[in-house]
Amino acid sequence: MSEYYDAEQKSAFMKMLDPVNAKILEALGEHDPRNISLVAKSIGLPQTTVAYRVRQLMKKANLEMFAHLDWSKLGLMKAVAIMEAFPGKWDLLWKAFKDFSYVTYLVRCQGRFIGCYAIFAFPANHKEKLREFLHEAMRLQILSHYLFFWITNPCRVSPKFTWFDFNKGSWVFRWQQWIDEVLNASENLSPSLLNPQTYPVMADEKDLIVLREVEQNATVNFNKLAKIVGISPSSIGERYHKHLVEQKLIVDHFIGVFRFPFEISNFCSFIIRFRDQKSLAKFTNSLNDKPFILNYAKVIGRNSIVAHTHIPRAEFPNLLVSLDRLVEMNLIKDFFDVTLIPKPYVDNPLPCELFKDGVWHFDQEENLEQLRKIIGM
Repeated sequence: MSEYYDAEQKSAFMKMLDPVNAKILEALGEHDPRNISLVAKSIGLPQTTVAYRVRQLMKKANLEMFAHLDWSKLGLMKAVAIMEAFPGKWDLLWKAFKDFSYVTYLVRCQGRFIGCYAIFAFPANHKEKLREFLHEAMRLQILSHYLFFWITNPCRVSPKFTWFDFNKGSWVFRWQQWIDEVLNASENLSPSLLNPQTYPVMADEKDLIVLREVEQNATVNFNKLAKIVGISPSSIGERYHKHLVEQKLIVDHFIGVFRFPFEISNFCSFIIRFRDQKSLAKFTNSLNDKPFILNYAKVIGRNSIVAHTHIPRAEFPNLLVSLDRLVEMNLIKDFFDVTLIPKPYVDNPLPCELFKDGVWHFDQEENLEQLRKIIGM
């Protein structure tokens, strides 16, 4: 067991973390955060208390709340690419992808790969064109090589506090307990990690605009949404509940607070291969209350996952040791990680402007022309 505590470097969030705020944050992750009445009822607190504390967390601790979308029901496939830059040409690689259609996230990476780490939400009806684009970027020597994975809809992990000691005001990392939990976890794969069989478009243009807004701010009010979409607030309310919630286009809600100060922590992406699906299921079923996990997804067609982590630098070696132990126990086949450096970074919302006449559009030639311009061809 190891303990993380540094009184001088506590984040604003940590300074406000008490048992009541912890209950509220967990409840916000389980219910629609715009329904404060339900959140309060679920934890037995007065609605006024919950509303006041949420406002304080938003104001003083940078609490943000996001809708987590089911991309597969929007006709979009999630993908990850880890791209190696040629020595001295990182800027070239960055320019090639920062404005690329359907990039949702782009950061610098280092470690096994020194280059860029990209996440895409790409039209399923054009899926072959993304690999073609990456291959052309390599042919033009914009990148030296890359790894690419189609993934399931990511499972986001909202804050849980099973590893937090409220008496000491610090996180306690129970690594051996986690290993035991993995070994004893269920072998049934979560339905959210099953490979999507189809990618229907279950939203229209107005739905997509609403989804784009709530993806960035889950509590945006209906009056504001009405002005953005150009319909009445009552129509927005009906559309939100009947189209988005009932059809489960919104999977759940993600509570955005960073548990650890940026200055003394690492952001990483792990690619972990398992010996079989049961081992993968046991591992992922242990993750949903762990403070170092941001989100994870299964690689489509493989017994592998992509997991994004945020962890104090002092604890990172213990995470690696724990994963090595699971390799020794023959549950994990192998793994590697890359460190993500979110300066600079691209974090794009749902690209509604690319959806027209009921389909997602992608102009491969236009994007390839941009590549050629970047290298001066």
